[in-house]
Amino acid sequence: MADNIKTGVGFIIPVASLIGFVLSILSSNYFNGIIFIIAGMIVWMLYILVVESTTPALMGNILILFIVLLSLAVFLNYGISQNIFGGYELKSDGSLIALLVLFFGGIIGMIFRQYISGLPAPSLSSEDLVLVNKALEKSKNIDNTKSDPKVIVVKQEMPREKDEEDEEERDYSQMYAYPPDYYEEYEDEEYEDEEYEDEE
Repeated sequence: MADNIKTGVGFIIPVASLIGFVLSILSSNYFNGIIFIIAGMIVWMLYILVVESTTPALMGNILILFIVLLSLAVFLNYGISQNIFGGYELKSDGSLIALLVLFFGGIIGMIFRQYISGLPAPSLSSEDLVLVNKALEKSKNIDNTKSDPKVIVVKQEMPREKDEEDEEERDYSQMYAYPPDYYEEYEDEEYEDEEYEDEE
């Protein structure tokens, strides 16, 4: 419960940052909008770090939103200028910087979002799924009166055909002190000695 309160209080920081950003954009003070967005994200991440609260699941989405707003503020501040006649001119340098901020920030946000959401649970193969379904159907048919939860353990193993092939192809000649011919001669001599003893 305390962790939820810490996380909830932490959301005040990005909301305040968004309010400051909107007010600065409405007053045509785009540089302050950039500062509000960057400061809001830094303070929020420092808050999460210091308070040691869990990172909210929406962190990746909020990060992407802040990056979009940051690139908008950069574009409005550095990508557009007003000419003498009251019109607006597009600056290529500022536009390029805004696009780069959007691109790299979006990549970071997507990676962060994927990291927070976690990896998907491993799925069963079709054969294992059939086995699990059969086991569940049997348990329903056998005992309809009990409501105990059933646990099915599926052991998934990788095929070991490659390992067996590697063992067959392994060269054991490097493991002996003498060449393999020596051992073959030794076995032949033992066989001849046994035959000689049998003859006697």
